[in-house]
Amino acid sequence: MPALRYDGGDPARALAYFREHRADMRALRRVFVGPEGTTVKDINGEEMFLEGLTLGQPQLESLLKLAGASYNPSTLHDAPRGRSPVKEFEIVKQDPWGHDRVL
Repeated sequence: MPALRYDGGDPARALAYFREHRADMRALRRVFVGPEGTTVKDINGEEMFLEGLTLGQPQLESLLKLAGASYNPSTLHDAPRGRSPVKEFEIVKQDPWGHDRVL
């Protein structure tokens, strides 16, 4: 599978890229938000990197909703705790087995 990467730096276009290419990934597992952008990982370890979609961007909440991630809206844009500059969100939305397969 080719790398899924948006390098434009525009958060709105990064969100549109996620919507367009979400079907290229399997069941999502985690979302990592860092200072350069957001990384979405699926069950197979495949990654999608979205440059420019960082903490403080209103599109981040839309991405987390679309991905099915668990987050607290009141602390979403706060800096991560600890030494790591990356905030991690777990995907909790579950789809039925085989939902992404074409018969």
